[in-house]
Amino acid sequence: MHGTGCTLVLPGSLLAVSAVVCVYRQMTEDANDIPLTGFLASILMSMLPLVALKAKIWSCNDRVSLVPMVLVKTLLMHAALEVLRILSQFSEGWQSMVFNRMNLGFDCAMLAAALAALRYSFGLPWSLSYVLDHRDVRNLILMAIAAAFVSEVFFVFVMPINESVTKQGLSVSKVLFAAANYVDVVGFMPVVWRLYQAENALDDFSVGTVVSLEARQQVRVFFAFVCTFYLWDDVLEPISSSLDEQLAMMAHIAHFMLLIDFAGFFLFQVGSPATLKEQGRKGNELERQGLLDDDGEDDV
Repeated sequence: MHGTGCTLVLPGSLLAVSAVVCVYRQMTEDANDIPLTGFLASILMSMLPLVALKAKIWSCNDRVSLVPMVLVKTLLMHAALEVLRILSQFSEGWQSMVFNRMNLGFDCAMLAAALAALRYSFGLPWSLSYVLDHRDVRNLILMAIAAAFVSEVFFVFVMPINESVTKQGLSVSKVLFAAANYVDVVGFMPVVWRLYQAENALDDFSVGTVVSLEARQQVRVFFAFVCTFYLWDDVLEPISSSLDEQLAMMAHIAHFMLLIDFAGFFLFQVGSPATLKEQGRKGNELERQGLLDDDGEDDV
C-alpha cells in the first residue's frame, strides 16, 4: 500500500474521523461534561504535520534524503517536551510525584533515551548552546510556553471553567504542562518546514532518493523512540489511568495509528531498493549525457 496511490487513504480517513469527533464533541458538550473539545482539537492539530509530511514525501520522493538530516529537530522538540513535563510534576510537590510516579518514571526514561539518541546515534553534543542554535526549535518552544501562559491566564481569570479553577489561581505546573502539550502539537513542524523549503531552487543540490546507511540507522532509532513515546501517550497511559471518555480514546488511537502508518511509510521509502535503483539509473543516464556533452564540445 505504501507504494501505491492509496497511500494517503488511511491518513486522510483518520484525519477526517478525528475532525468529526472534535466537531461532534463541540456540538454535544454541556456544562456537566469534562471539557474535551480543546484536547480533541490539539490531537487533530498534531496529526496535520504527519499527513502533510506523508503527502509531500509521496508526491516528491526526491525529498526523502532531506528528512534524516532534520529528524534531530523533532528529537530536540520531544526532549524539551519531556523536560517541561518533568518540571511540571516537580513543581506540584512530592505527593503528586509519588501519585504520578509511573508518568514521571516514563518521562525521565524517555528524556534519557532522547539524549542518548542525540548523542550516540546523531553525534550531537549535550549543550544548551547547540539547542539554541536551532532557531526554529528554540522559537517553537518559546512560542509554546508563551501560548500556554496566555491560555492559562485566560481560563483562570477571563473565562474560568468553574469556581475551583479560579480559587486555585495560576499554577506554574499547569502552565508547564500546557506548554508541553503545545510542544507535542508542533513537534513535527520543523521537519515539515524543512521539507517544504526544499522547493527553493537553492536547495536542489541537496535533494535525492539515496539515503546513507548511517542515516537509515538514525531513522530507525528515531522511529523506535517516537513509537515508544506515543505507545505510552496514546495507548498505555490512557488505559492505565482508566480513561472513560470514549471520544478521547478514539482520538488517541487515531493519532497512534497515523503515526504507525507514517513510520511504516517512511521506513519503506528510506529502505526501498526501488528508489536506490532509480537513483542509480538516473545517475548513469546523467553520466552518459555528460560524456556525450563533453564529446560534442571536443568536436567543436
